[in-house]
Amino acid sequence: MGFGQGAVEGLVLKTGETPVPFNVAWVAVARSALASPILRFLIVGGGNTLLYAVLSLLFMWLLPFSKQVSSTLAYLLGIPVAFIAYKTFVFRAGSATSHREILRFLVTHSVNLVVSYVMVAVLCSGLGLPREVGVLASCAAFAIIGYILMKLWVFKRVS
Repeated sequence: MGFGQGAVEGLVLKTGETPVPFNVAWVAVARSALASPILRFLIVGGGNTLLYAVLSLLFMWLLPFSKQVSSTLAYLLGIPVAFIAYKTFVFRAGSATSHREILRFLVTHSVNLVVSYVMVAVLCSGLGLPREVGVLASCAAFAIIGYILMKLWVFKRVS
């Protein structure tokens, strides 16, 4: 039976003697994958990046804002969304939100912005690499630095 003839619907995984339906197996795989805070971090980061892009474009298209103002406004509006998503979904820091967490989150974003700016400047202007290389390198640095600072400093669980 080929894929076009319902082969996927008939798939089951066996655990011992009991067959597990394909859709149940996928749910189990998804739950297992989402157990990883790194994957959850990447999902939130990707979602927040998409939110930033959509808002930025909407502001440019629908409002009389420059690219810089649109971009800045979209970034600022994404910060509270990111904070809540990282706190609740990624790091599961369920305690009440403190001013310290908010301040540390803002410092983390500020550090990341400075690092990104410097990386792009050094890689592109200093070393003559293409802009795309600078942007991709700064995105990687942004994610790594952000994850480490948020895990160990911003949303650190007190034992």
